[in-house]
Formats: sequence, structure tokens, C-alpha cells
Amino acid sequence: MGLFSTKSDKQKKQDLLDTILYKVPSANTAITWADACEGTLVTGSTGSGKSSGVGKCIAQALLRSGAGMMILCAKNDERENWVDLIQEAAPDRIKDLVIFNKKSGLRFNVLQYELERIGEGAGDVMNAVEALMSLNEQNQNHQAGSSGGGNNERFWDQSLRRLISRSINALRLAGEPVSILNMRKLISDCFKDEEADHFQKLQIDADDESIDPQTRRVAKKELNEWIASNYFLHVLLKISDMSFSPDDEDDVENCIRYFVRDFPKVGEKVSSIVIESFMGIVEPFLNRGILKSQFSHGLSPGLLPENIYQKNSIIIVDFPIKEFGIAGIFAATIMKTTFQAAMERRNTALEKAPKPVGLWIDEYQQFTTSKDAQFQATARSSWVATTYITQNLPGLYPVMGNRHAEAKTKSLLGNLNLKYFASNDNYETNHWASQMIGQHKVDFENLSYDKDMQISKTKNQQLQHKIMPDFFTTLKTGRKVNNHIVEAIVFKAGKLWGKEKKNFALVEFKQR
Repeated sequence: MGLFSTKSDKQKKQDLLDTILYKVPSANTAITWADACEGTLVTGSTGSGKSSGVGKCIAQALLRSGAGMMILCAKNDERENWVDLIQEAAPDRIKDLVIFNKKSGLRFNVLQYELERIGEGAGDVMNAVEALMSLNEQNQNHQAGSSGGGNNERFWDQSLRRLISRSINALRLAGEPVSILNMRKLISDCFKDEEADHFQKLQIDADDESIDPQTRRVAKKELNEWIASNYFLHVLLKISDMSFSPDDEDDVENCIRYFVRDFPKVGEKVSSIVIESFMGIVEPFLNRGILKSQFSHGLSPGLLPENIYQKNSIIIVDFPIKEFGIAGIFAATIMKTTFQAAMERRNTALEKAPKPVGLWIDEYQQFTTSKDAQFQATARSSWVATTYITQNLPGLYPVMGNRHAEAKTKSLLGNLNLKYFASNDNYETNHWASQMIGQHKVDFENLSYDKDMQISKTKNQQLQHKIMPDFFTTLKTGRKVNNHIVEAIVFKAGKLWGKEKKNFALVEFKQR
């Protein structure tokens, strides 16, 4: 029976979500935890003040609330700005701060985490597979500006997913460390084309005392040399010599059948493409750099995503893209997707004193994955207050695939219910915001003259946008010229703003 099994306890849980997190300046409208857990979107052109004005206000509220947070850094100065903000807004939270960067010495092997973490789903290989597939998606986005999405792409993704799954299982069954390096060694050495048949023939010839002794010696020598130099054979033969529980027997059979029969028979072209796709994922982990030193082995306890709601940790992932490029994107993606999965497993009903947590991503277009829409749809039940800051809608299209990119983007952003629109010169974003806020009737008076030059007046009503698209280009962008005031239009379905009780409001944020 859970801690929230009685009506009063459930009410306490709801009361916590109804607690005010902050009030929007100038509108003086309350934003509760429930509102925040429905997701927050902040858009605006570069220099609009979306981060230093709107974002700063939200960040201060999250810090002062005592909530744990996962923060991804895209810019070089972002980690320093967060440390300054913590010292300014909530200095007692410094004790909760965990900075994960090149200098920290911390490590997070996502494969080890997924196989060893606590919980009923621990050890499920598919969780580890999904972690690597997210990296594949980001690699495709980085290389080609698109994650595809057609039937052809799905075929290759499914083939890659099987290869990764079987490789992880093979290492796990053999008792070998499950790591990127070992997966790479195993896949590089695995049977291709006719190698499986040749290996089996060598085994038969080496054990057949009826054949020519010279032929037998040559077969045995080649077989031993092959085994000695091949990590895949080391793993495969180790599995073959071991005894397994009934629960693992199916995995053993599937693993051996895949590597001995299925994969070698798919053809040279298919196998080479699938292997090359895998190598594209792991290549950054093999070269000298942060992925090899901090993400390929080891698991620092301070980086466990569960700490964010269990210990109120503030984990700053500080591998800025401007400095680390694709390695920085991979690092952030690993931490984000692992955090999302951990929050979806979370059961607040079993916690003594549950508290919402925050996921903060500035320059969101750099870290978007196709899984975000699915996560955001359930973020409220996981008590996650997401804050995504980005310039405009078109910046997200490239990561949404070749098919229906615009619809997918708007579907994702539609699940971010609280929206702030700062100054923007992007027509598509401004038009989308204007349409979302809606239309109202406006009175028009027409004057006309008859043949005797007598004036006649007629009145009519027309529907017009409450906020015209070009209005977003006139909003104040902060800095000294605007007395450090940042303006934004705020909108949330179901919430009325200000004394006039409109469905939007023009609000001001102070940069200082």
C-alpha cells in the first residue's frame, strides 16, 4: 500500500502541486508546480532576453523551491552563470550542486548504469539499447541535419537495434564488462559472410582424426590463431562453455543464432552498413576526449539521476557544444535520456516527501530527440518541470526527420503548455503564436460620402488576431537601452491573466 493510499494523503499530494512556484511579473499571476510540470517553452531571437530575463526568473524560482534539477549547458559561460545564480538566489543550494565537466573527474557509463541500477527493470538490455539509439539519432542529426523517418531508415534502425542488443547480451552472458570498447571489439571481429561456415569447417577438420594429418595440423593452427586474435570468438566460446539458468537459456540461443546464422547471412552490403552505423555511434568514445575518459567506463554515485529527486541534487552537465562539438551533444544526450527514463520510472506515491524536479535546457534545438514528445506527454505525472528555451520553430525542424517535421515540432511544443514569447523576427514562430492566442471581434467604423457630399457612417465587426504577428518584433529586449527590461507575451490554455482576465498578457522581466 503506497504512502498516498488514503484520501487525505492524495489531497496532500495535490495540494503540493497546487503550491505557487512563482508569480509572473507585472501580471501578478501565479504559476503553480502543476503549471510548471505541464512544461514551459521560451522562444525569442538571439539577444531578445529570453534567457537573461524570462529564463532567469523561472530559474530563480526553481532554485529557491529546493527542487533538484538536471541542467544541460550549450554555451561556454552557462555553468558559471548558473553557479552565480545559485549563490545569488539560493546560496544554501551550493551543497546540492554537482558539476559534471572535464575537470570534475566524474564518470557515467550509461550501459553500466542501465544494467546495474536499482529497480524491477534493472538489467533490461533494451534500456541500454535505447540509450545508444538516442545517440544514433543525434549523430544523424549532426551529420545530415535530419533523423530521417521513412521505411528505409526504420529498416536500418531496426537492424542496428538488433546488433546492439545481441552484442550487449553476448557480453553480459559471457561475464565480460559491458562497455562501448568491448562492444566495438566484439562487432569488429564478429562473423561476416562465409566466415561462420569456414570456422565450423576448421573445427571439424581440427577434430577429425580420419583426414590427412597435415590438413588437420593446418586447420588446428589456423583455428587457434583465429581464436587467439579474435575477441568475438573469445566471447562466443566462453558462452558455449558456460552453464546458464533457465531464464538465460533463450538469450543464449538467440545470441548464438544471431551471430552464427542470421547476421553473417544478411549480405555484405547490409552488414557493412549496419556495422558502419554502429561505428558512427561509438567512434567518439574511442578517441581521446571526454567520451572515452568519462562516459565509456565507471559510474560515479553523485551522477545517478535518482539523486535529483531523492537528494535534491542540482546536476549541471557542462560540456558546451561550442567547445566539445558532437562529443558535447552526446554527453548531454546521455544524461538527458537517462534522466528522462529515471523520472518515468519514478513513483511519487512511494516517497515519504515527494517534490517536483526540474529539467532545464537552453538552446533546446541542440538537444532535441524524438523521445521528447513522448516524455513530455507524461512529465506531469512524473513531477518534472521542463523548461526548454529556443529561438524559433524552424530551428527544431531538422531534428524531427524528413517526414512531417513541422507537425512533429508543433505536437512537441503543444505539450509545453506554458509559453513565453520574447522578441522575435521569425515570421513562422510569430504567426504560430498569434494563431494560438486567437482572435477577437474588433469594431470598425466606415465613413462614406454620397453625391451631395453628405457623410454616412456604418459600423461592423471583424475578427482580428488579438496579437498581430509583427507585434512580437517590437518587444523590449533588455540591456541598458531598455532599462534592462525584457518584455514577453505569456500564454497558457486555461489560465487568465491580469485584471482584464485575458488568455494572454504582456509581461516584463528585469535582467538585474
